[in-house]
Amino acid sequence: MNMVETIHQLVELHAIDTEILKLKQEIQRLPQRLEALNQQQATWQRDVDAKHDEWKRVRQEREEKEQQVSKLEQQMENLQQAARQARSNREYSEYLLKVEEVRHRIRKAEDELLDFMEAEDRTFQEWKAAEKTFKEKVKNLDQQRAELKDRQAHLQGKLAELEARRAESIQRLPKDVRELYHYIASNRGGLAMAAVRDQTCTACHIQLRPRVYQSLKLMEDLIQCESCSRILYLPEMIAERSRVASQG
Repeated sequence: MNMVETIHQLVELHAIDTEILKLKQEIQRLPQRLEALNQQQATWQRDVDAKHDEWKRVRQEREEKEQQVSKLEQQMENLQQAARQARSNREYSEYLLKVEEVRHRIRKAEDELLDFMEAEDRTFQEWKAAEKTFKEKVKNLDQQRAELKDRQAHLQGKLAELEARRAESIQRLPKDVRELYHYIASNRGGLAMAAVRDQTCTACHIQLRPRVYQSLKLMEDLIQCESCSRILYLPEMIAERSRVASQG
């Protein structure tokens, strides 16, 4: 394998590694997206639970008010019974005053009971409406979760294919080049190569010295960036050599 072929092979390997890196990054983000959906559902669930608790609270207050009215009615009945057994007009009048006082308290309690009944009905409807909306939203979340799982399976399959291509591609490289590539990739975030555009390394954005740039154009040796150490290549020359090779 001559140097031009080696550089071509490296560029192909670099393209595979770039795609593998993107796939791995997306796969790593999927659990976060899934957790975000779960958190959203939990937030909606808390809102529904809060409305349910409010309805239960109002219902309990209504029941307590009903018990209060019932006790007051029993109290009034007892007073009326006592009034009928009064031994004097004065005692009878006193019982009647107490009966009127309790009757007033009953009317007030019944008005409050009516308010509680209306509030109970309103909070019940609000809870049921929230519950219905929640179920509809969860269906949408379930669909998104299913899509994420399908996406994960697709990405995993594509990643396996690329890793198989990578293993095949890297074995075609000379041992010393393969070791150099591995060393740089392990120290540079998984990417050992960088394209040069406008005489500048696109990875670290350092401009190449004229002598280095001229050596790169000759494609007679592997040229590394003096700043980031990545193996450099000129996309336009790679494209031109590929075009010529395909025509030949």
